[in-house]
Amino acid sequence: MSRHAGLDDGELVRRFLEGERWTFDALMERHEKRIHRLALGMLGDPDAADDIAQETFIRAFRALPSFEFRASFGTWLHRIAVNLCLSRLRSARRHPLVALGDVVRRLRTRRGQPERDLARKDLATRIERAVAALPPKQRAVFLMRHREGLDYGEIAAALQRSEGGVRANHFQALQKLKRELSDEDALDD
Repeated sequence: MSRHAGLDDGELVRRFLEGERWTFDALMERHEKRIHRLALGMLGDPDAADDIAQETFIRAFRALPSFEFRASFGTWLHRIAVNLCLSRLRSARRHPLVALGDVVRRLRTRRGQPERDLARKDLATRIERAVAALPPKQRAVFLMRHREGLDYGEIAAALQRSEGGVRANHFQALQKLKRELSDEDALDD
C-alpha cells in the first residue's frame, strides 16, 4: 500500500506546500487518467491529449504554491486542463474528428457478433464525431458531465461559470447531439 493512500487531495496539497514534494507525484498519479480522458475527448487526438495532460501538470506544479483552497484540487486541475484545451482549439480554429487510429484500434480489439459489433462501433463513432463537432465550451461541459461524472456544481467551479450557465450549455449540447444523430439516421434510411 502506498504511503499516500489514506490522504485526501487537500492534505497532499498541504504537505506539498510544507516541502514534501513527493506528494505532487501522488496527486498526479490520482488525476492523470481523468485529465488525459478529458483532453482526449475535447481534442480528439491522443498526442495532443498527452501534451495537454503534461502541460496541465507542469502548470499545476508551478502554480500550486498559490493554490487558495477555494475549490478542490481536482476541480482546479480540470479548470487548467479545460483552459489549455480551449486555447489549443482556438489556435487551431477547427473541431477535430475522432482520430482514425482510435477507430481502427477499437475495431481490432472487439470480438463477438460481427453485425452487432459493427453497428455498435458505427454508433460510437457517430457519437464521438457529433461530440467533437460541439462548440468547445459545450463539449467541455458534456465531457466533464458524462465522461468524468462531475456534477453541475463541480463543472461550474472548474469552468468558473454559474451553475445555471453550465446547465444551459449541457442542455444545448444534448439538443445539438440529438439533432445531429437524428439527422444522420434520416440520411441512412
